[in-house]
Amino acid sequence: MIPPHIAKQRLILSIYEQLSPATQSLKGGKHLLGFSGGVDSVALFFILLRLNVSFDIAIVHYHVRKQADEEVLYAKELAQKYHKQCFIAHAPHFHSDFEHNARNFRFRFFNDIMATHHYHSLILAHQLNDRFEWFIMQLTQGAGLNTLLGFDNKRTYPIVRPLESIPKNRLYEFCSVQKLKYFEDISNTNTHFKRNYFRHTFCNQMIEHFSGGIAKSMAYLEQDKLALLAQLCPQTLHLESLSQKLSCTDKTTIFAFDNKNEHLLLLACDRVAKYYAYILSSKQRDAIKKSHFNCKIHHIIIAKAPHKMFIAFDILSAYNISTHSPMDKAFKALCASLYIPPKLRPLLWSEFCLFAQISDFPQKNTNTDKSTLNKEIHHFCHIFYSKIKDFFSP
Repeated sequence: MIPPHIAKQRLILSIYEQLSPATQSLKGGKHLLGFSGGVDSVALFFILLRLNVSFDIAIVHYHVRKQADEEVLYAKELAQKYHKQCFIAHAPHFHSDFEHNARNFRFRFFNDIMATHHYHSLILAHQLNDRFEWFIMQLTQGAGLNTLLGFDNKRTYPIVRPLESIPKNRLYEFCSVQKLKYFEDISNTNTHFKRNYFRHTFCNQMIEHFSGGIAKSMAYLEQDKLALLAQLCPQTLHLESLSQKLSCTDKTTIFAFDNKNEHLLLLACDRVAKYYAYILSSKQRDAIKKSHFNCKIHHIIIAKAPHKMFIAFDILSAYNISTHSPMDKAFKALCASLYIPPKLRPLLWSEFCLFAQISDFPQKNTNTDKSTLNKEIHHFCHIFYSKIKDFFSP
């Protein structure tokens, strides 16, 4: 019979041994932990303390459960006790597709904090059960490798998931032996929700019996995915004026992929759609293939030219942006000479027009020489024309 204190030490040691390799990257800099008050984020909070990781926390109040008030209060109490900053966001009411809208709101919140306070990495408490539930759900919907695995490790900043190979039941044990307070979301038992149905019908039992093998398989598949993604090597063109107008950077980048790797183009579509915070369905993937990679899916433009495939977010339609200025002959000639797909041309033209508007705005209340402004606009046009030529040339 193993003495209780020895069993406790072994459990804690096994948890630390199973932390993801990326956890080592948290030793330097300051980081942000996405906190919920659940068993996984509470366990991770105290693990990070033990590892002397410098971090603050962020929590979202969705106002759908009374218990959420207590969870936010607990986050504030932990932050005060352990000298952490606690960021709190209050989500609006979502009329439909709660999980999708909540996720988008949550990541916009994280993005703002990361950019404003210059944190190095975002730390999330996803554990093995989370990853496997997503995997099984997507498997039943005809998803590709990139969508099956989900959980990207990078946006405009690194995302670190120290618990990604640890089963949730081990985290319950960890919090129990450490006597740590955490909250249980009662809605997780409602099997009318699709994810809960998969969790309680399939995933929990499989994780209970085969967690080691599942964790290894997920790790091998992740390595395969990274090897495939490394072959894509996209070029990027950033639309700086549009980014400045909307105060965002994640939807103002156009991606270009070499047509030589046509078998990888659907993977590229999956990858970029996720970058734009959208998951392609099986039907949408089929529609993309049938269109020969010339279509528009949920504001995402996919356009094929003789030598490259381009993917862009149609920020003009998504945010109702209008330039009120028709394309001039020189621009049309440039587009024709470079075989720029027609669907992309309004985005590029808007970049020119918006730069002129942004540059002109502060001048309206000053005596700055108009010739100076015109020189700035001319210089920008020259630089951007060069970027377009480099980006769209075969």
